[in-house]
Order: sequence, then C-alpha cells, then structure tokens
Amino acid sequence: MAEIKKVMFHINSLGKGGAERVVTVLTREMLRRGLEVTIVTEWFDKKAEYPLPEGAKRIDAGLNEEEEKKSRTAQIRLREAKLHDAILSEKPDVLFAFCRNANYRAILAARGTGVPVIISVRNDPKVYYASGFQKMLSGRLYPMAAGAVFQTEEARDFFKGSVKKKGTVIMNPVSEEYLKAEPAAKRRKAIVNSARFAYAKDHMTLIKAFEKVLVKYPDYTLELYGDKSDDNEIFQIKEWVRFHKLEDKILFMGNQPDLEKKIIDASVFVLSSVYEGMPNALMEAMAMGIPCVSSDCPCGGPAALIRDGENGLLFKTGDERELTAAICRMLERPEDAERTGRQAREDLKKCTPEKICDRWLEYAAKMTGKNSR
Repeated sequence: MAEIKKVMFHINSLGKGGAERVVTVLTREMLRRGLEVTIVTEWFDKKAEYPLPEGAKRIDAGLNEEEEKKSRTAQIRLREAKLHDAILSEKPDVLFAFCRNANYRAILAARGTGVPVIISVRNDPKVYYASGFQKMLSGRLYPMAAGAVFQTEEARDFFKGSVKKKGTVIMNPVSEEYLKAEPAAKRRKAIVNSARFAYAKDHMTLIKAFEKVLVKYPDYTLELYGDKSDDNEIFQIKEWVRFHKLEDKILFMGNQPDLEKKIIDASVFVLSSVYEGMPNALMEAMAMGIPCVSSDCPCGGPAALIRDGENGLLFKTGDERELTAAICRMLERPEDAERTGRQAREDLKKCTPEKICDRWLEYAAKMTGKNSR
C-alpha cells in the first residue's frame, strides 16, 4: 500500500481567518513529520496573512489583471485550469480543499489527475448552502470527493447520502502558544472578544450587554480585538460607541501580535457570533483557561466545545439579556468562573496539532487507500 508523503492544500488565501489558521497549523505539523506540503491559493496579501510555515511550498493559482477582465464564466474556468496544472505538476498523494468555492474548484480541477480530493466544510451550511443553486451545486459535486471533513455533527448531518455517510468530524487544532500559555494568577477588570468586525460576529449584542454590565460593574472595560471586514460593520459600531459616550470603556484594539499575552488575564472572554463553524478564538481562549461565555450558534460549534456551566457558559444567540446575565454570573462568582476555565483548559488538550493532524492523515489514509505516517 502506498504511503502519504506529499500533501496539497487548496484555499482561497492565507488571510487571517479560522480556516486559514487551521491550514497553517496542520501544514506546520505535517512538515515536522517530514511530509512535503504545497499550499495553492487564489489571492495573496502578505500584510494580512498568516506567515507561510517554513518548508512549505506555495503556488499562486490566481488571475492576472487581464484575466480579471474576462467574463465570470471564463474566470471560473481559468481558475480551475490553473489549479489543475498545479495538481499535475506537484502530484500530491491527497488534496485537502478548504471552504465552499475552493471545494468546488478542487473537485473539478482534480478530474483526470488521479489525485483524491478531501473537502472541508468550515462554516454553518445552513447559511452557506441555503440557496437552491448552492444545494444543487454541492449535491452534484460533493459526492465526487473522496471524503469530507466537518467541524460538527450538525454540519455533517446537513448533507445527505454519500457525503454524510463518508464524512467525518474533526475538531480544529489549537496552536501550541495557546496550549502552553501559563494561566493568569490574577485577572484584570477586562472583558475581551477577538473577531473580525462583521455582521456574523454580532458585536452589537455584546456591546449592548456590556453597557448593562457596567451598571453593576463600572470599573470594567470591553476590549475588542480584530480588524474590519468588507461589510464596514466596524464603522457603525464605532459610531454607536461614540453616540453613547463609551469611548473610555469600549476599546478597539485592532489585530495584535502575541494575542495570547494580551488577553490571558482577562476576566471573561465572550464570543457573540450569530453563526460559526468551529470558532478558533473561543478554542484558544478556553485553552488558556480564560472563563468563557459564548452564543449557542445553530450549527453547534460552541455547543460542541462548551458544556454549559461546566467549562463555560452558553447564551441564546442574539439575546443581550442572557449575555448580560452570563457575564455578570462570571464576575459575581469568580471561583466558579476559574473552575470553568480550568476545566476548559483540560478539555482542549485533545486539540493539540499532533492529535488533530493524526486524525486528518488517518482519515485520508482510510478514504484514499494509502498509509499515513
């Protein structure tokens, strides 16, 4: 039986998002094991990306300026052709595709190459595959993949037939810097959130809840880490903060290097998203032992991590009253809050890069008939 020695990832970019982080963490671990790893992307922006792990090869399969002027159909075919050429030149033992459009592109581009494709669904499929067109397209293409990786059982169960049957659920890896971070001996009066400023992250529910928390706990601040997204949500949020004269209480921290050092001593970490796949920011906060509060997203990502009252608290998505009560509960009962943080830290030990990489390679071996290292 052949051995998996060479792996290719296909993802739109290495921009600072959850799927991109998983790709870089897995790449680093696979390289450590002696595998060859190539990452094929469509877009490149060095200033806004995770650094390419040392030893990995990167191929740009994006379009040039002239090609960008062509029709949408022509662009799709060109992208597929460029990825097809990359697959033929690299001849990987398996191709892992991440996120919807990259999944589609990888399946089509790999036809005739003999390279098996394992797709990965990274967001709530009830949102990303809701339209009739997406249901039709995924229904036709996804059965052609050798396998499918999901982050939650709910996401897997959205799909039917062979996709669900051959699919597997693998949690995200947590970077070593979070797993190895020493828990804080003393907590400062700060509530923190780490997420890009986009509608899906629902910062407004968090901000409105925090305003109510201030009535009981006026010494606390809310630190919002992250950068703007394409929907310009950050500008509306900043205007709301200015209008309510909360500039000294709600702080916009931007993207920060060494985030684990900035937030590890926070009193509470809050994830307020409307929907998520498997939230890396929440996993990282839990791994550091920070008491965590999260929205109970419909796709089950946070609920797969948090057992309410045991290793964190869940609140109904978009419900600022429930969120206010959850934050206050953490602040009113610091010993209980620390207990949940310790349990969360213990639970996240199963998500080391080594253990999660094992899962990916073992699944790939099973679905492709090759041995994993």
